[in-house]
Amino acid sequence: MLVFGLLAIFVSCKQIAKEEYVPIEPSYYHASFVGAGSCVECHQKEYKDWENSHHDQAMKLADSTTILADFNNTSFTHNKVKSSFFRKGADYFVNTQGEDGTYRDFKIVYTYGVIPLQQYIVAFPNGEFNCLLTAWDTKKKKWYHLQPDLDIKHDEWINWSGGSQRWNTMCADCHSTDLKKNYDLTTGVYSTSFSEINVACEGCHGPAGEHVSFYKDAEEKALKGEEPPQLYLGANIASKELVDKCARCHSRRTNLTPFFDYKGDFMDHYYPRMLEEPLYELDGQIKDEVYVYSSFIQSKMYAEGVSCKDCHNVHSLSLKREGNDLCLNCHTPDYNTAEHHFHPLNTEASLCINCHMDGKLYMGNDYRRDHSFRIPRPDQSVGYNTPNACNKCHTDKTAEWAAKFIKNKFGPERADHFSDHLLKGYLGDYNEFKKVFSNKSYPDIARATALSLYADSPISKEEILNLTLYLNDSSVFVRNETVRGLERIADPTFANRVVPMLEDSLRVVRISAAHYFNSIDKSLVKESEAFKKANKEYLVELDTNSDFPAGLHQLGVYEQGQGNYEKAIVYYKKAILEDNYNNRSRMNLALLNYQMGKPSESETLYLKVIEQEPEFSYPYYMLGLLYNETGEVKKALEFLSKAILKDPPNINAYSNYALLLQQQASNEASIEVINKGLKQFPLEEKLLYIKLLGEFNLQLRYDAIETTGILLQLNPNNTDYLQIMKQLQSGT
Repeated sequence: MLVFGLLAIFVSCKQIAKEEYVPIEPSYYHASFVGAGSCVECHQKEYKDWENSHHDQAMKLADSTTILADFNNTSFTHNKVKSSFFRKGADYFVNTQGEDGTYRDFKIVYTYGVIPLQQYIVAFPNGEFNCLLTAWDTKKKKWYHLQPDLDIKHDEWINWSGGSQRWNTMCADCHSTDLKKNYDLTTGVYSTSFSEINVACEGCHGPAGEHVSFYKDAEEKALKGEEPPQLYLGANIASKELVDKCARCHSRRTNLTPFFDYKGDFMDHYYPRMLEEPLYELDGQIKDEVYVYSSFIQSKMYAEGVSCKDCHNVHSLSLKREGNDLCLNCHTPDYNTAEHHFHPLNTEASLCINCHMDGKLYMGNDYRRDHSFRIPRPDQSVGYNTPNACNKCHTDKTAEWAAKFIKNKFGPERADHFSDHLLKGYLGDYNEFKKVFSNKSYPDIARATALSLYADSPISKEEILNLTLYLNDSSVFVRNETVRGLERIADPTFANRVVPMLEDSLRVVRISAAHYFNSIDKSLVKESEAFKKANKEYLVELDTNSDFPAGLHQLGVYEQGQGNYEKAIVYYKKAILEDNYNNRSRMNLALLNYQMGKPSESETLYLKVIEQEPEFSYPYYMLGLLYNETGEVKKALEFLSKAILKDPPNINAYSNYALLLQQQASNEASIEVINKGLKQFPLEEKLLYIKLLGEFNLQLRYDAIETTGILLQLNPNNTDYLQIMKQLQSGT
């Protein structure tokens, strides 16, 4: 009998009825939020700087004063989908394809952003608000599509009417003040609220009710010895704390709590993404939209105490100085010379930012710069195909040319950088990852990234034991990735070392520890009060993200781990309903169906995955196992043979295919399959043992001796291998 080798990292579900619209309502019930108007009297300059800034313009009611686009019976067509923009009296409308594939009129209720693009928000039933993917280029003054290279179907999650453009889910937390999403998973209704529609004073400084109240009678209270109450973000805040507070919105992260309460640390509310593909280049440079934070904390500037306010006016958001003058505020004039940058002075090429803050276009026309402030490394481009600033301008030259130029001008040696080791690690030298996470002089996020990658490498028991030492690291990034890495390693031997993490000072680590025990073995902590508290926080995180397909998937995984299979099925089906291309949930659902004695339902789901992702190896592999279990050997061989040709490479596909061939007396074919597998997984003991079985069946004594010798090199104390070698050498 073949063994299922796919790890389950895994909801009939009725479409939620959407019967009425639920408008967004300001949450002035929150008495401590008093609004930007309460700040003007004492903070006129700051208010004037903020007024009309990007924070002020983050979101507005749609009317003639806020809409910048041409709604005078204009239209834009993308992939045969036509959007027509027009007015009815004072209201603005778009006629376009909706979530059901039909065209109808949608009223524009809010504007979103201002420069270099403006998006438009439509109200959907059940309190959902969605951003159109057709946006207005405010510089070129024309309509354009935010995903021009994608052919998006009307029922896809990434369509404008799907979850990826849902304001409540994707955008609201950072574009309004005192935002509460208020999503009810049972009814599918959003009752989202805010105190102010845009990012106003209290969006950054926190609720100011007590602050305003104090200064109404400040002199009298001072005479009584009363101290003014502290705001969440004050003028004299330390640089690294300021960066962490800005990170709440300027980072790619996952929410841990249902709303931000202006208490605790950044990582009590959010889990930032590590420097991994597809969000980042292999060396940590920006790739996808990552919103600055995890780039900036890689930089030497951050390490030296530079923060956002040193370059930006924190109220207007504009730069404090123009051109190289901004950089020369801290750096010596020697850097602003042709002898340093080798370009004519006072040209675009001589600007510091064009060498040290290379950027990318996001959302079609929004050029954002990489805030890791790194030195260009064309030599890394040569070896690892990473981008570099030199060749972004010198497009007619090769990376080899740029690397040689740098070497000639600055010498053969490059300053040590964590990316040198990360890149070597990606190429297979896993100890290079260790050089990063063991070096406390490197940025914490780079160390945590390297540790995560190391934990996914083939490491020994001793190396896992050494890894547990980083549960005590001073960096929350490193502690958290250690817990998450140990969960993926899935060796319960080290579970007791994770127990203290249930009481870590930061919520993100406590949640990761609770997730660990739910995944590895909850019985180890079933009587622990610390686990019960941390697990409650974990369940809050799951509920917070239950309007994401990934969040529904995780709820399915949780219920599956509790043995609540029917609940798990409900969540997996909901995840697929939310995103029809969510094949993680489809794969888990298929496996659950099989385990519950429903092989035909399982088969249908796997075939759907193959239809949508024909190059994905796992559905072929799982179907091969399923057909073998149901006695359809011919089909099993067919799908296992396809599985070994697809990505990602799957060692179990090779081993199970070879074993099934041997059961059919096709031993030569079995050995051919194993030899192909050994090219993907060199010196893999399981594959070598199956090869040995085939050689035994074919009575290939000398080949079997050679294979047994390799097995003994890998596992010299294995008594079975020693006995086999003895028999082979004696010829018995």
